[in-house]
Amino acid sequence: MGGSIFSSGDDPLYTPRMPPHIYHHVKAACHAALRTMFMCVAAPIEGPEKKDYGDLDILVVMETRLVFPTSPQHGVPRGLEELAADIKTALNAERSIVNPYTNSMHLAIPWPKDDSQLGEDRDTTQRYIQVDICICKSMDQMFWALFKSAHGDAWTLLGSMIRPFGLTADDEGLWLRIPEIEKLDRKKSRVLLTTDPVEVLHFLGMQVEGYWSEPFPTVDAMFNYIATCRFFTVNESSSDPAQDNSSTKRNMKTRPIFRKWFCDFLPRLRADGRFEQQHQSVSDTSDLRVRVRDEAFRTFNVEPNYWAQLKDWRLKKEPEAVKNLIKLAIPDDLDPQFRGSLLSAIKKIVMAKVSLRNDEGFYNKDMTRAFVEENWEDIGKLAFKKYSDAYSAGLQSKKLKNAHGTAIQSQ
Repeated sequence: MGGSIFSSGDDPLYTPRMPPHIYHHVKAACHAALRTMFMCVAAPIEGPEKKDYGDLDILVVMETRLVFPTSPQHGVPRGLEELAADIKTALNAERSIVNPYTNSMHLAIPWPKDDSQLGEDRDTTQRYIQVDICICKSMDQMFWALFKSAHGDAWTLLGSMIRPFGLTADDEGLWLRIPEIEKLDRKKSRVLLTTDPVEVLHFLGMQVEGYWSEPFPTVDAMFNYIATCRFFTVNESSSDPAQDNSSTKRNMKTRPIFRKWFCDFLPRLRADGRFEQQHQSVSDTSDLRVRVRDEAFRTFNVEPNYWAQLKDWRLKKEPEAVKNLIKLAIPDDLDPQFRGSLLSAIKKIVMAKVSLRNDEGFYNKDMTRAFVEENWEDIGKLAFKKYSDAYSAGLQSKKLKNAHGTAIQSQ
């Protein structure tokens, strides 16, 4: 949240950005306190050349009392609210906000008091530091979260780089998107590839050792490493964020590192002619998304899941597609009541007609269209007669009721 979650409302708190020495001092103190409660406590690797920090992010996993219970009661997991209350006490926080949807909490802890070792000037304004804590459900979830959040905006850039090739990385893992589905439902189009950071880096063609244990010394060093991704290319469009999606445009406005990548680093690479030969095949291959999909099939063994998910989606959408086919196969200049009763009847007949489907449950579109064109007149006549008879019967019943009511009133 960048340290802003407590700075608004009826009783806002002053949460200024922290200089590095304050950030690292508070980080060490919070980690020490949390290690009395959890087996593993960690924070994402910071971005390069950070001059100040908006908040402190911490991830924890495996509550110690559950791993080494000293009594039967200690072996019983606690609810988030109860656990959050203990964390708030441990960190001496004055305020807290619990988010059950992300299993996390935000804390406002007092700024360290004047200390000559911290080099702090005296300030009469009460300052606070926002600490965001995520309680992970497993070590794998923690490893992925640390990986995804490492180096500040590194994954913001990598995400925009791999998106055109059908790949998406979120808080859960790396996904492959199904084109036919993502046009209508982006989330349901995703097939999980892996939650293993090392597997992701190998698939992206990036080196693991030496890059994920400490911050990069400079922003340029991070940029040069990100540019080793095999999906990176330098061309005219890659430095024009206006051609990308809305999230890229938003990041251009709100994230300085992201903006520097597009407005400074990419133009320098293009001017120097770097990476053009190395990644020429990426920019010249029109069917690369299909090739990436097939490579993901081989690497992560997800091809059965992919086709099963696409089949399931198509089967769910099949009735709607067939109903549209029926509408197009029937003349649109018919009497509205006749056409309405016809459509209602013929849809029920087609949906129940097994002979129009193949072994997988999909309709043969040509056979379905031919059936409708050959039979709509006969079906329409029967359906309209049934509708007319029911309508006449309804009128007659209404007349009888009105007559009966009139007779009662006259008595």
